[in-house]
Amino acid sequence: MPDLDQLTTVLGILGAYFAVLLVLSVSVETILEPFSWFKGLRKQVSPDEALRDIKEWLPPDSNAGSKAAAIANLSKEYKIKADELTTRMDAIKTVADETAKGLGLTTAVDAAEQKIAVHMAALRAKYSLDERKRIAYLRVISAAIGILIAYLLKIDTFDILGSLFPDDVRNVLTTPGGQVGGMLITGLAASAGSSFWHDQLGHLRAIKESAKELK
Repeated sequence: MPDLDQLTTVLGILGAYFAVLLVLSVSVETILEPFSWFKGLRKQVSPDEALRDIKEWLPPDSNAGSKAAAIANLSKEYKIKADELTTRMDAIKTVADETAKGLGLTTAVDAAEQKIAVHMAALRAKYSLDERKRIAYLRVISAAIGILIAYLLKIDTFDILGSLFPDDVRNVLTTPGGQVGGMLITGLAASAGSSFWHDQLGHLRAIKESAKELK
């Protein structure tokens, strides 16, 4: 079965490539770890997790005012300005009152509940924005580290996978420009993370086992 033999060869080459990227990804993550302690790159506790903690340490008979005060203090930790909260106040109160009317509720949203809603809305928005920025920064740094390691070690994607390409394509990829491009691709691929490449190796292993059974 020549087709299955060819498939096994391709899977072996891809497996070796994925294994190299897995090791490289682990190296990138190890070097990246100290960066995660810098301000702006450190992962913050989400507002909902903090709210659960607040509910745990507040006395069981605490009123809404106590919770509102605790959440207001939390918003200071997230460095949310008072004017940012004020701009949300009217909109959230309007939505809350209209929702209450739509549900047939006659009790209006009191000031404490309104304060909790406003602060939590601002906290969630701020946390979401900060988390997206943090992940973007870490991805850029990890890509730079991966490219640097690939360049220093001369790990060229096109060189490893060269046998999978036609001869004319391989000739282009072995030029100096092609080698630089191959190392760039290696570094960028390594920034995908060790868990990603571990999963890809698992998929390849499953395909390889299926190919053996067919053979």
